[in-house]
Amino acid sequence: MDMILVSGVVVGLVLGSFGYVLVRFWARPVFAYRRLKKRLAGLLGTATMDRTIPAEARDTLRRIALELQDMIDDMLPLWYSMALQKKGEQPADAVRHLQTLANCKEPAAIRQRIEAVQDCLRLV
Repeated sequence: MDMILVSGVVVGLVLGSFGYVLVRFWARPVFAYRRLKKRLAGLLGTATMDRTIPAEARDTLRRIALELQDMIDDMLPLWYSMALQKKGEQPADAVRHLQTLANCKEPAAIRQRIEAVQDCLRLV
């Protein structure tokens, strides 16, 4: 066996493993959070503040709140959570407001919760 070939294989395995860890535990969670945030911004942007929320929109809000909570608890790296906190984003508070928004019936309460979620996630 040629030592150059063996060292090339070892370096390739190490770089491939590093790339996998970098993508799996850093890039995917960060981009998933950003996609979820954009989806939520679109949903809240089209929400009507003068009427009640339809049942399918309530289910969507509940699912998004659950996804966001799972992301906060399990997926997001600690350094990114700290960066969000430094930027003034509070996804945990946004989850609480989303769950309350899904149950709101009055237009004034809906408007208040939408503004609270937008403030928590800095969507505006």
